[in-house]
Amino acid sequence: MKKLRLLLFAAGITIGLLASGQVPQMIDYQGMARNGAGDPIANSVISLRLTVWEGPLPGFSVYSEKHTPVTNSYGLFHLMIGDGSVLSGNFAAINWAHGDFYVQTEIDPSGGNSFIDMGISKLATVPFAFYAGSAGGGGSSPWLPNGPDIYFNTGYVAIGHDSPIEHLHVDGAGGPANVLITSSQSYYQADSPGNTGLWMKENNADMAYLYWNPPSQAVFLYESEAQTMAWKGNNVGIGPLDPLVKLHVEYENSAGVLAEAIGNMYSTGQTVAPAVWGFSENHTCDISQGVAGHAYSTTSLFNEGIYGEGGGGTNNNYGVYGVGLGQSGSSYSTAIYGDDNGSATNNYAGWFSGDVHISGTLSKSGGTFKIDHPQDPANKYLVHSFVESPDMMNIYNGNVTTDASGMANVELPAYFDALNIDFRYQLTVIGTFAQAIIMDEISGNSFTIQTDKPNVKVSWQVTGVRNDAWAQENRVKVEVDKGSVEKGLYMHPELFGKSADMGLKVGVPHNEHITYKAKPVQEKDPRAEPNQK
Repeated sequence: MKKLRLLLFAAGITIGLLASGQVPQMIDYQGMARNGAGDPIANSVISLRLTVWEGPLPGFSVYSEKHTPVTNSYGLFHLMIGDGSVLSGNFAAINWAHGDFYVQTEIDPSGGNSFIDMGISKLATVPFAFYAGSAGGGGSSPWLPNGPDIYFNTGYVAIGHDSPIEHLHVDGAGGPANVLITSSQSYYQADSPGNTGLWMKENNADMAYLYWNPPSQAVFLYESEAQTMAWKGNNVGIGPLDPLVKLHVEYENSAGVLAEAIGNMYSTGQTVAPAVWGFSENHTCDISQGVAGHAYSTTSLFNEGIYGEGGGGTNNNYGVYGVGLGQSGSSYSTAIYGDDNGSATNNYAGWFSGDVHISGTLSKSGGTFKIDHPQDPANKYLVHSFVESPDMMNIYNGNVTTDASGMANVELPAYFDALNIDFRYQLTVIGTFAQAIIMDEISGNSFTIQTDKPNVKVSWQVTGVRNDAWAQENRVKVEVDKGSVEKGLYMHPELFGKSADMGLKVGVPHNEHITYKAKPVQEKDPRAEPNQK
């Protein structure tokens, strides 16, 4: 019964709420402690545990602290909530604008930690004075009022830390995002409600805006009154609203992509630094392209699907570098493939202006030289065919005149014997009727001609078959069976009365060239309706 009487008398503790023009960040609290007989607990140390609860009740605890005041001769004590020994929470961080708040009082008359709950009392005035002070209604808050708004112009604002370096510096390292922006109103009159985004201005002029568009399920970036980028389905579009690949660039009047590589690609231990790196490893599609270029314009002087420059290096420089990495079972593996698809007169699968080196075998359906015609260079070309042979044949020729005894020795290049085998000879007498023979065949890079008359001019020609190390390992096979992927197909089906689909499947068929030409559906400019911001 004594404990019960103590509880009843302790329930009489009161809360005094004081507010002033200079809003304190504490709550003034006064009370009287009596024992079970109703006598004051005079001149004694007691313990109080005060807990602030955010309602509505039962609510949740936002702050708790402990006090050990000394009562006076009448059992009175005085303390400030917010100035005790903190048990949990942060008194200064309480957001008093959230709603109702309550204080729970617990007491131990002996000054220990055996607290007895004395009940909960609702707070009314002081916390909301805190809120008014922080909103510019009084106190020393740096925020200033402007009608229903507040502003702050004299420094930087930090959220999540205490050292801002920009006007608004948010650090949410412990959360899923630094800034969460939501809106129930559309930025665009043409869109359904739900867009959210950022609006950027300079000198009160609209510069750019970035927003999420629910109907398109995409993020769009506008700059200088034009839609410039789109993120949709893990694809990025620069130009189109609906990008078809990981990076889809579409620009009408200039270069679509300008890439620059400085330094190493992956790490300081590697020496590859590509400005553009294309990699495609698709095991299901018909056409897999590491880099695809398409240039088409009816007004440009030049259209270049892919343009490359190489220079400035101390070792090798390549404008375009290709490697064919076909595996067993592949149809064709081509490092660089060119196609002259088109109806213009001057269509070329490839055009080289300068020297060309091929380290390997060159095969062709025909070959010529083509030069400006010596007699009419401004209006005509002169074209000659190559000399063909089933052998790797070298041709040497010249003229020689026999001496008084009808003999002439012909000296060949010093490398002749090392390069050639299987020699062939042709002799033609010039200026007189005479007979000429090969007196001594080639030996030691020379041979001898004899005529039946003295002082006879002879035109000679010698051929040999290459016998260098590369030629020995790569003899021309004159007749070759077509491979399994080529049987039944033709290099030039039209010459045999066949349709084009009977041609070799080396390159991308003309009707399957990928252009990635997506027409953007432009969104309505939001600035046409300022009230939609």
